[in-house]
Amino acid sequence: MNSKSLINPNYDLNPYKKIGEKYENDSLTYLEQYYTKYFLIDSSLSPTHPLLQSSQKVKSIKFNEKISQSINKKKQIPLEIKREICVITTVSGKKYSIKAGVVGWVIDFNMRLDREYDLLQEKPFTEGYIAIIKPKQDDPQKALNHCIDEKEYKDVRTLD
Repeated sequence: MNSKSLINPNYDLNPYKKIGEKYENDSLTYLEQYYTKYFLIDSSLSPTHPLLQSSQKVKSIKFNEKISQSINKKKQIPLEIKREICVITTVSGKKYSIKAGVVGWVIDFNMRLDREYDLLQEKPFTEGYIAIIKPKQDDPQKALNHCIDEKEYKDVRTLD
């Protein structure tokens, strides 16, 4: 192998093209193959949350300023389960406080929501996500012990 091939390697990405196409066509179904949804009852944007069930228009989303300022810094603010990560205000003035649901750190807020409020209601489980949280626990089951998975959620809410 010469030095030119190390600097500008020639990769064949064709085998991965179908994976990308699957995701673009139906991102939620594709993500569900690899991830399990968990919900913190009455504190997260779960499928039965009033904001996702009604025709309320979002007026603003205010991310927790202290948390957003600590992202990518050595001294991040650790989240508690009931720590507010944002407040969503509707045009009618109704406010919804969204909680973290896990102990950990916010590693990213979805800044698209600052200008594209509709994503939150139209694609809440893909492009309309609020934040990415890194759990403090190495064991995912332990980190999510205050949450319930989608099957349990449907049982609790008596959904099909």
